[in-house]
Amino acid sequence: MSLDEEIQLELLELERVHRRRFPRTLAGAQAPEVDLDGQRVINFASNDYLGLAAHPALVQAAKRSLDENGFGAGASRLVVGNHREHVELEHELGDWMGEGRHVRLFSSGHAANVGLLSALLSPGDVVFSDELNHASIIDGCRLSRASVVVYPHRDLVALEDSLRQIRQTQHRGRQLIVTESLFSMDGDLADVSGLARLAADYNASLMLDEAHAVGILGPTGRGIAASHGVVPDLLVGTLGKAFGAAGAFVAATPGVVDWLWNRARSFVFSTGLPPSTAAAGRAALEIVRDVSGETLRARLQENLRTLRITPALGGAAESPIAPILVNDDQRVMELSRSWLDSKVFVQGIRYPTVPMGTARLRVSVSASHSISQIRQLSELVRRST
Repeated sequence: MSLDEEIQLELLELERVHRRRFPRTLAGAQAPEVDLDGQRVINFASNDYLGLAAHPALVQAAKRSLDENGFGAGASRLVVGNHREHVELEHELGDWMGEGRHVRLFSSGHAANVGLLSALLSPGDVVFSDELNHASIIDGCRLSRASVVVYPHRDLVALEDSLRQIRQTQHRGRQLIVTESLFSMDGDLADVSGLARLAADYNASLMLDEAHAVGILGPTGRGIAASHGVVPDLLVGTLGKAFGAAGAFVAATPGVVDWLWNRARSFVFSTGLPPSTAAAGRAALEIVRDVSGETLRARLQENLRTLRITPALGGAAESPIAPILVNDDQRVMELSRSWLDSKVFVQGIRYPTVPMGTARLRVSVSASHSISQIRQLSELVRRST
């Protein structure tokens, strides 16, 4: 049997258990209403939380950069691909984050988490990871070859027990606690203050993945850590969600950020982002950190207050991610298709994106949704649950 024949059989098995992926095709700009596979639908599946993906300021910044700088970066940033647009975006992100933070720009959130964890950890170190962390964190932990202790979701008692056990072994390597701050599939929040306390008590470092929180939560949108006055040792943010652009960043001390030039393989061995993408990121940051950003965040929270009148929605009150647990893979995809027939798109999420037996519809709300669109969604939820 050929390789292709073997893979075709495995695909058929995925289809049998309702876990085979079939991507849909979007035409036009990302927006609250989109053309999806040829039909106009209300879009509750995007991570464009502030509605910036098609914002004129981002579009114009990218166009200007294209005219001035062409498209591709041409090389790794360590060779001849370190464009002025990259450097200026890093400086502006560092200034926004404050607390003496320096920033290193990566091509994606996945690249940032994998590159950071594998650069800082090695055999002999221990990393404590929340069981519902994103796949990129899991991959980074594995690639680091450090010992990985997975603690139950948001369970600080269990985490402290694990930290105490490692202390009793007189472990001498690095210890790192890593978690998402706003969990991408559950929409709940980590206890950032409690995690910071444990890190201090047990001489561990703290890494927060704020990918789904930066832009929408905290003072000037700086994330959940900033809202609690916590300065983690390592913070990962993304420009591809609330910022409406692309790429991601690590904010840390100057030494750590310089270390990434030398040891973050997903950075060192990748072509730099197109300068126009970095230019769009700078335009997005300007919006996020000023009064326009405050207005968009307030509008998002108003939309969430309207949405969360509806029963059956999970996630924290201030989170734009609101899962509806269905638990059955076949049923969740049937519901997603049924809602699409009603011109509302919400993605069904199944294993391995979420743990087996926890399939859900992942509702994602934007500041640019109208109240009437949210009420249309709420009516579907009421009829289906």
